[in-house]
This record gives sequence, structure tokens and C-alpha cells, in this order.
Amino acid sequence: MKNGVIAITLAVPAAAAALASPAMSADEFYKGKTVRVIVGYAPGGAYDTYARFMARNLGKYLPGKPSVITMNMPGAGSLKAANYIYNNAPKDGSVFGTFGRSMPIQALLSRKSNIRFDATKFTWIGTATSYASDAYLMLVRADGPAKNINDLRKKGGPRLVLGSTNVGSTGTDIPLVLRQVLGLNTKQLSGYPGGSAINLAIQRNEVHGRMAGMSPIKSNHPEWLTSRKIMIPLLQFARETRHPELPDVPLAMELATNAEDKALIEMVEMPFKMANPFAAPPAIPAGRAKVLRDAFYKAVSSKEYRDLATKRGMEVSPRSGDHVQAIVEKFYALPKKVIQRYEEILTNPALEPRKVVWIKESGKITKLAKKNRRVTFDHGGKARQTSIAGGGYTTVKIKGKKASRNKLKVGMTCEITYEGHKTAAQMVSCK
Repeated sequence: MKNGVIAITLAVPAAAAALASPAMSADEFYKGKTVRVIVGYAPGGAYDTYARFMARNLGKYLPGKPSVITMNMPGAGSLKAANYIYNNAPKDGSVFGTFGRSMPIQALLSRKSNIRFDATKFTWIGTATSYASDAYLMLVRADGPAKNINDLRKKGGPRLVLGSTNVGSTGTDIPLVLRQVLGLNTKQLSGYPGGSAINLAIQRNEVHGRMAGMSPIKSNHPEWLTSRKIMIPLLQFARETRHPELPDVPLAMELATNAEDKALIEMVEMPFKMANPFAAPPAIPAGRAKVLRDAFYKAVSSKEYRDLATKRGMEVSPRSGDHVQAIVEKFYALPKKVIQRYEEILTNPALEPRKVVWIKESGKITKLAKKNRRVTFDHGGKARQTSIAGGGYTTVKIKGKKASRNKLKVGMTCEITYEGHKTAAQMVSCK
């Protein structure tokens, strides 16, 4: 089985899109097939990591031992992927994927013109983690303007700048809610393509911090949690009690002062119980849905998966598709006034678009990895790396003409337009 992360367009090969007979046995259906796992974010973030680790193990638990590939489809805070899975992906059990945990809430809002799904009708496969031992943190640079959450609640106190993607993602919406409910003096720069880009912005001091899961931070930047000379956790979210590793960091719920504020926080915390959800299109054959759910749960519960996740500091607390379905149905039973208040906050988010500083560097390609998605090139004797992101984010040109990344070859001399080492490219132009 060849696994990897590759960028795609919305096109799906005709053979993959063709529906097989529901009466066909799972062995007959999956044998020789390629199962596609769609990720609604750019490579490198938490959703992407959970999906790739799961995909490495999924094939062995599916009848017929099909190949499994992970495909990135970033865009609109993962809404692009959610819409694609619901409306365009084949409804035969060959495609499923992951997108923002807050998508079911987004579908309830009246300003949902771009949302083309009913969250209760997805075939929910399960969640890789339920936040049983995790926490969603507001992490800021130690040299930033705030040293604790009270600094942000003082009138005339310092303003904290947080990085985020777009409205509809938890990393954007939750700080907006907390700003109003807890009276935090924060500003958000939006438009980052994913978590890895925000992390780089923090390191560059372009923003002071972000909200992120404890597990992915342990995985990608463990020093941010072990040294408060680097980063400081100001607040934890989506927990009923303080995390045992952060006994001095307050919960958002502890700071809420009235029933209305607590109800809103409780609503926004609900998606974390399905923190890394995976869903297939509606109306796939019931037998195949069960096969996918069973294989998924075995994959994320396996020793191989746990070893990979533990090594990267990721939480392992999977839950079934039925668990996710029950949470989604709770969203649809929420009081209208709570949803209306949430919507009012998101309607006027006062986000500030980030200003991208593109860098151009030239050199010969020395290595191509993950099916040409990851490009290493020599720039003045230094090894530099970029990635080819999907969703139209990266354009590849060869001799002035648009080309697929598969046309890139070791030895080509290229000009890379990107934000710096290990960031996604805007343009890769080769001779």
C-alpha cells in the first residue's frame, strides 16, 4: 500500500465515481480499489496528521485490503471539503474524509449560503479523538503583551494578536466568542492556510499566539508546553476540569459570570467531543457504512496507530460513528437564542486579513517526496523545503505553462514563491 498526502482538484476519476452494486460483497467491492480520505485543510496541521496516521492502518482492516491515500482539499475553513464529500464524492464507500468539528454548528446558522449539506445526513464514520485527555489552549509568546488571562480583561490593558484561518474554524470562532463572553482584548489576523502557517507566524512574531489543541502542539512544538520562557498557556477550553498538566491555567467556563454566557460556551465546546470527525457521503449502502465504521475504529484503536500517535504526543480517544451522530443531533436540538447569539458574534467578526510577505528563492530540486507534494531544493548551498498545497493555493509552471506537480523532476531549476522554509508555495516555476 502506498500512502501519502497529495493535492487534488474537485475532479474524481470516472472509475472511482462509478457506483458499485450495493449487493456486491465488501470483499468484492474493496479488492483492488483505492480508498480516498479527504482532509479539509492544508498539509501539516492536526486534522491532516490524524488523517494520515489513520490512513496508514485503515487498509489492513478493510475487506480486500485496498490501497488508502490521503488527499488534501483546503478551502473556506474546510467547508470546501465538507461540501464535496456530501454532494460530489461517490456514495459507494470509497471516499470519506475529515473537516472542521464546528461544521455541524455552521450548518445551523441563517447565513449559511455556502453550506450545501445537512449535517444529520452525513454517514458519520467516527472521531479519532474525543478530547478525553486533551485541552484546547490559548497559547501566546512569552515575550508578548499578556502574561495571564487577567491581563487581557483589564480595561486599557494590552491587546493580543492571534492568528487564525477563517470564520467557520474553531481556531477562529472560539476566540471571537471568548472575546465577547469574557471581555478579552484580542485581535485576530485571519486567512492563514492552516495550523503550520500560523505556527510559523508565531515564530516570526507576526502574531502573538493562537488557539490550538494540546495534543497537536505536543506533536509539532513540544517545547511550547515545556518552557514558559517560550510560550504561555493563558486559558484552556473544552474541558470540565483543568488538565492535570496545567493545574494553574483557568478554564473558560470558570471565568463565565452568568447562565447565558455559560450556555454559549457549552455549545461551542460540544464539537470537541467529536474533535476529529470523519464522515462519508449520505446514503451509502448500509453494509458498506458498517464496514467503514468498523475498519476506522480498529485502525485508530490499533497498537500501530497508538504507537505513532503517542510518539507524536497526540491524544488517542476514538469514538464510534454512532457517538458522533448523537452529538450532531444535539446541535439540532439547541435553543434558538443560543444559536442566534453565536451567529451575531460571527456576523461581525472584526477580523483583519493577514498581510502575506512572499519570498522568492531559486535553486535545483534535490528531492521530491510524498508523490511530489514535498519539494526540497538547493538555495545557495542550503537545503530549503516547500510543499505543494491543493485547493488552488499552489500553482506549478514548467517552461511558463501550467503543469501538475507530477511533472516536477529532481535536477530542475525552479523559482519558488513562498513564505519561507517549510511553508506551502504560492508558485513553483521551473525551467
